[in-house]
Amino acid sequence: MERIGSTSANLFSLTFGLCLIANLLFSEVTPDKHQLEIAISYVGQESYPLAIGVLSPLLRKNPSSFLVRYYLGDCYRRQRLYHKASEILSPIFTLNPTELISNQTHVMLAEIYLQLGQLDLAFEQAKSAIKNLPNLAEPHYYIGKVYLLWRQLDHARTAFIQSIQQNSTFSDAYQELGHIALIQNQTQKAIEYFRKMIDLDPFDHRPHFGLIKVYQKIDNRELANQHQKQFKTLKKYFDQIYDLQMMLVDEPANVQIRLKIAELHYRNQNLTASLNDYRIITVEHPGTGEAWDQLGRISMQTEDFETAISAFDHLIQLCPESLETHLRLGWIYTKQQRFEEAKQLLQKAIRLSPSLTLAYHGLAEVHLAEGNSDLALSVYEQIVKLGDCGPDIMITLGQLRIENGQTNEALVAFQTAIKSGRNDSRPYLYIAQIYAETGTYLVNAEKFAQKAVKLNPSPLELSTLALVYLRQDKLNLAEDTIRQALSKSPDNLDYQKRLDEILQAQNNKPK
Repeated sequence: MERIGSTSANLFSLTFGLCLIANLLFSEVTPDKHQLEIAISYVGQESYPLAIGVLSPLLRKNPSSFLVRYYLGDCYRRQRLYHKASEILSPIFTLNPTELISNQTHVMLAEIYLQLGQLDLAFEQAKSAIKNLPNLAEPHYYIGKVYLLWRQLDHARTAFIQSIQQNSTFSDAYQELGHIALIQNQTQKAIEYFRKMIDLDPFDHRPHFGLIKVYQKIDNRELANQHQKQFKTLKKYFDQIYDLQMMLVDEPANVQIRLKIAELHYRNQNLTASLNDYRIITVEHPGTGEAWDQLGRISMQTEDFETAISAFDHLIQLCPESLETHLRLGWIYTKQQRFEEAKQLLQKAIRLSPSLTLAYHGLAEVHLAEGNSDLALSVYEQIVKLGDCGPDIMITLGQLRIENGQTNEALVAFQTAIKSGRNDSRPYLYIAQIYAETGTYLVNAEKFAQKAVKLNPSPLELSTLALVYLRQDKLNLAEDTIRQALSKSPDNLDYQKRLDEILQAQNNKPK
């Protein structure tokens, strides 16, 4: 059974780069080199319908071009159109192809004939491929599949082992090895192979089915039930994807089908597959804003920020007034410390929606990252004017006012935060610090500092309370409190200095 994300249609991928292809391309005399280059680019981007659209006319013009046949046959193979692929690829050997193309064609035809049930032909092609490409995993795998269908289990196992010896991450071979081990009652080996398959491809339902059989055989109902649940979930996912992919084969230009596939992958958290489908959509249907948007969002989620930037840039070209796109791109540029670009985008977002405070928050963050607290304060004042007066906003506003020498205004901001009713130690702490540092309202400072410690008995709150006690000449309480702070943060030099200051005050106090 084929698996999502690595079906037989794309089990084998090209093993040489486009630079080598270009060399082959330019050694072949043809007026259609540029078109062939375009087609090869589409193949590299997995946009097979576009590649077929370019390659089919080329083949009609020049049916003896082994390179055109190679790529066109590969496109049909990847789309599961195996009869067409066979018809296109099988004449290549009579066209004097390069050794590289000939060897790769043997591998593809082995897979194709296997899919068509033509086992003798598949076996013959795989043998030829192994002779010339002994270090490639795929032909060993195809030999193993043929032996398995012929019920020659020992030969099949040997071939699959050879496959994973060439490529230790070739997950399909582990699946088949687990299947053989299960048939031969080698339950422990079967478990090991199926678990390896799951590690390599967590979205494949087949190893879970194998493990159900294994655990039923050894009467471990608990694990059998666990894998039964996982199997049902993944099998449902597989069937939905498979049905949509078959619809796509019939309607390759239907972007809605491709969008549904990408969305379904994403809902099942198969981010790699989802990203790939959205990327293909942007190649085949570059005007599809939804694909660019999702490509950018998921790339942000996977922290591939360069891909996200490219996607959002394309989306802004399609939708110049997309507010969310400006915000997301602004966030990425801020994270990358590309502050000028971030400011331009966030300012554009503010112009697009002057009453949306989210863009102001982003702009203030940029100013703070640049060390411009005065500009950040100006932005926060605008945020408050727009009605966003939550406790976090008021606390940040108070801190910025302190940095800009607006002590009284800072006190107002902190008191506003306290009135919100949220049990947050910070506004109490900052008010206590202001009073203690200015030596004013020390009785109130003590109350605020004690409240801060009650809400959050961290070293900072304790240190502030110790300072308040020191300012009131309550030296024993000050010493006890700062020692509590040091017990929680023994390497803090500021707390040690405060203790020294308190001890010095005790020594200077008249006996």
